[in-house]
Parts: sequence; structure tokens; C-alpha cells
Amino acid sequence: MYNNIGLLIKKERENAGLSQKELAIKSGYNNYQTLLKIEKGDRNITISDLYKISNALNLNIDYFMEYDKKKEEPVLWRECKDRNKSKMHENKFKSYIENYKHLSDFLGMNYKQFVPFSVEELKKEYFINRREDKYRFASELAKNIKERFKLGDYPANNLIREIINRGILIFLFEMEDNGSAASFVNDSGAAILLNRKNVPWRRHFDIAHELYHIFTWYYYDFKSKNYNLSDNDFEEKVANAFAAELLMPEDTVKNEIDTLHSRNEIDSFFVLQTSIKFQVSLEAFAARLEFLGYIKKGGKNNLIDKNIKKEFWNQYNLENSQEEELQDEDEFPFSYLMLAYTAYKKTRLTKMKFAKYLNKNIGEIDYYLKQRGLY
Repeated sequence: MYNNIGLLIKKERENAGLSQKELAIKSGYNNYQTLLKIEKGDRNITISDLYKISNALNLNIDYFMEYDKKKEEPVLWRECKDRNKSKMHENKFKSYIENYKHLSDFLGMNYKQFVPFSVEELKKEYFINRREDKYRFASELAKNIKERFKLGDYPANNLIREIINRGILIFLFEMEDNGSAASFVNDSGAAILLNRKNVPWRRHFDIAHELYHIFTWYYYDFKSKNYNLSDNDFEEKVANAFAAELLMPEDTVKNEIDTLHSRNEIDSFFVLQTSIKFQVSLEAFAARLEFLGYIKKGGKNNLIDKNIKKEFWNQYNLENSQEEELQDEDEFPFSYLMLAYTAYKKTRLTKMKFAKYLNKNIGEIDYYLKQRGLY
């Protein structure tokens, strides 16, 4: 379809919401006429051109070389306000996933590629045929995953490490308000994209929520939603139900309640301490108590005020250290960094290519490695 690479460049530029002038500047051209000629096919495209343009669009250069062999593979977004603005994040997200597989293959390492359930498996094991079955399905699936992944009574403690160990990658981008989270599955693997703006306890819920979409990736077709879901969409409510059961298992919540002398002791202090144990927000845990019938409907609002929110923030940060698998300062998981670093130290990657894999300038690399104790 795109035997003319210039037309493909134009398509990707327009998808990213960039003018020719904007892309020319990002690509390092002094005159946008150069890009105009490339898109029209009036100028031969060199490898140097492709390298600059692919960098500017957050794409691997192979994308332009092998496009005709690839199929369109959409990212599933949540609350994405502008798909054009998100396209650059989407491109980088996919590039990291491809890079992870390439690096693993390059080093001859066993790549743990996660494979979602097939439609047949889901139908056979969970009997999801009617709309009213979905919440029951979500609950049963969460219990299954909790046991299969050995997440324990307080799953957030182990969630990130265990899903990365099973080949599901997690990336953390600076996306401002343009997108809460996203998920993606293809032949290169499965991954979750989080918004760096969200606080840590929100990220746990985001991860669990997106896990639901990854596990059921082949069951639903989101074309009619343009692969962008809002909180009001039914499937998002089901994903939230899955996340709530996964992160706050009913049995564990009951055990916490049983430590009290009476339900009258379910107060702000109890919600504060227990939500920290589960590493979820005050609102999420209070909603879980309401759903399970431990507090009256609408009662969750009486348990949360500004003072308790401030205390929650202080105690959460005191009791929960940053996860090594998802370092706040990086866009990618630690396992990705170590793959690229290993290839670099074995001289399988040049310093320039290593920098490209980490989305850094070559001049930043030495300082970056020193900061992480790798230099």
C-alpha cells in the first residue's frame, strides 16, 4: 500500500498532528521544503533522512523499511483526550516493546512473551455469554490470576514484579492530562503504559485495570470506540471490578474487618491504615467496603476528608518505597535498562545505538549510568 515511503511519512506526520514545518524542525531540517519534497517523492530518501524523521516521530527506522509486511496494531487507550497528541507516545511505547524483543533475541536470551487467553479458553472456563455475567467473570478471573501469579493477600506488594517476570512490561511516560493509561498486545509482547502524573497508589489500580484488557485482549473488539475508552463505558466498569478484586481480595478485606470488635470501628483511621496495606487510594478501599456491604451505600464519603487525605499521603510515602522494577526517573522498567546495558557492555551496541534505545542523547549516557551505579 505504501510503496512510496514519502506518503507513509506524511501519514504518520498527520496522525501525530504535526505540520510539515513542525516535523521538519523536530527532524533537524533547516527548511521545511526538504520534508515537502520527501513526502511528494521529489527527493531521494537516504538512510540519514529516515533516521532523523523516525527519531522525530518516536518510531524505529525499521517501521518505514518493513511497513508493507506489518499489520496495523492499535493501542487501547483510557481517557485519551487527543489521539493526535497521543500518537507520539503510542509510537514510542511500541518502539520500546519491539526493542525489548530485539535486545533479547540479540543477546540470545529467552524472551518471556506473554500470551493472553484465547476466546475459546475464556468462554470454556468462565462462560461469559451475557452482559450480566461480566462482573462475575471479572471477579473469578481476578481470583484466578491472584493464585496463578502467587500475589498473596496484599497483591500490590508483588504485582509489578510478578507481571514483569511473566513478560508483561510496564512503561511510565510524561503525558500530562492526555491519557490516563494504555495497554497493547502484539507478536512482540504485551505492555502497559502509565501516566507519570498519577500518584503511586493510583498506578497500582491502573496496572490492575489494564491487566484485565491484556488478559481479555482477543475477546473484545474496540474498533467502534476507536480504541479509546471512557470511564462510562461498560467494559471499563468491568475492568475496575477486576482491579478491585485483584488488589483488595474479598477474603483479605474480611480478615481486616474481623480484627475489629464491631463494624462501628470502621472509621477514617481504619480506612487510612488498611488502604496503605493494600497500596490503593482511600477512595478505592472505601468503595470496596461499600461494594462488599461493610458500610452503607453512600457511606464512603463520610470516611474521607482533607485531613485524612494529607495523612494518607505522608504515611504511604513513609511505608512504601519505590519499586525497583518501575523507577520513577525512567520511562522503562529496570529489566529493559539492563538488557540494553548488557548489550552495550558486550559491545553488541554502539554508544549511539545504546543512547537511542534509552531515548537519550549520547552526551547524557555517562552521567545517566553514573546515577544508576552502572558506570
